[in-house]
Amino acid sequence: MIKNIIPVLSSDVSFHPINKNDYFIYQSKYDHRIKISSEFHDFIKLIDDKKNLNEILSEYNMKYNSNLTFDFAYDFLYNKLAHYGIIVSETTAVIPSTKPSYLKLNFIVFNERIVSKITKHLHFLFAPKILLTILLLSLFILSFCFYEYNYEIFKKGISKTQWLYFFILSFIGVTFHEIGHASAAHHYGAKHGGIGGGFYLFMPVYFADVTDIWKLTKSQRITVNLAGMYFELIYVLLLILIGFIFALPYLVVFGCIIILSSLRNLNPFIRSDGYWVLSDATEKQNLMLHGFIAIKRLFLSRKNWLSINYFLLIYGLISYIFMLFFIYYVVIKNPDSILYFPQNLKHFIVNLFSQNFEFSLAELGKLLIPVLFFYLLHGFIKSLFSKIIAKK
Repeated sequence: MIKNIIPVLSSDVSFHPINKNDYFIYQSKYDHRIKISSEFHDFIKLIDDKKNLNEILSEYNMKYNSNLTFDFAYDFLYNKLAHYGIIVSETTAVIPSTKPSYLKLNFIVFNERIVSKITKHLHFLFAPKILLTILLLSLFILSFCFYEYNYEIFKKGISKTQWLYFFILSFIGVTFHEIGHASAAHHYGAKHGGIGGGFYLFMPVYFADVTDIWKLTKSQRITVNLAGMYFELIYVLLLILIGFIFALPYLVVFGCIIILSSLRNLNPFIRSDGYWVLSDATEKQNLMLHGFIAIKRLFLSRKNWLSINYFLLIYGLISYIFMLFFIYYVVIKNPDSILYFPQNLKHFIVNLFSQNFEFSLAELGKLLIPVLFFYLLHGFIKSLFSKIIAKK
């Protein structure tokens, strides 16, 4: 009976090329995007809802000079693709679409309908002349502000009342950032979802659902990735302009601090804008995983390695070195940040409600560093236990 099974491809499926060797299958009903090789793409395209699996296999093996087996093809179709609703199966439950595993406790703040009312009016910001004008203008204005307000930006603390304003304005800034991603996706014809929040590395983060951009070209995807910082730059220019017009220098300082904070998004070693830019540029979906795999293959044969393999090796090594340096800094050079973390956190919270409290980015950094360390430690222990359980 199973030998004569006729595979049926879902009507909600479309195929989109990623590069010369890979495609992704988009299941629109369940909102799944599954990466496959060009060989499997050619195999799936032979499914016409009429031929049985044996006939499809014979046609594929003859056409492409392959030796794909029945068991492998059946497992691929019904034990993998059917779980995502790509292959129709009455006996297989479709896996519901979820947010990425690295994003915890996520929720939607502004749904797709609200965001789309904004993004449809912002196409003009991506016109080349307007974009270039804004970038040049921001370079000039920010250079002047950092020169004139150097002491206030880098050394002077933020008072309690200003601290409250700063976080309100920062929240508005990150909202602009995510609207930028959604606007760029809409500009290029990709669907965007809502804007929401969650936790990454135990820290609260904001995100825009732009997973549909995989249907775009490489350059368009990179533009979408960088559009968040571009919109945040526009927001900062507005803050600085208001600060100059109404003689409110603290708005100028806040704008400079916000744009400095935004630069962290370029870090390619955490899943932020810089990571996705590099991932799209190299056409590697899970860049960090590919880097670690390249390290494991370092002592194997490198006869067929290409330049991209050496790049991934370097990326993986830098990632490991970054983690080792971070652990050395926290455990050896600054162990008090871990040993006295509960007391430091309590002290920070108590001071929030004191009358003369002053907030500085350095003080907040002292709290975030041990949080990141505990996250890495938690991940290591979890991975270790998983391997032990798997062996048993």
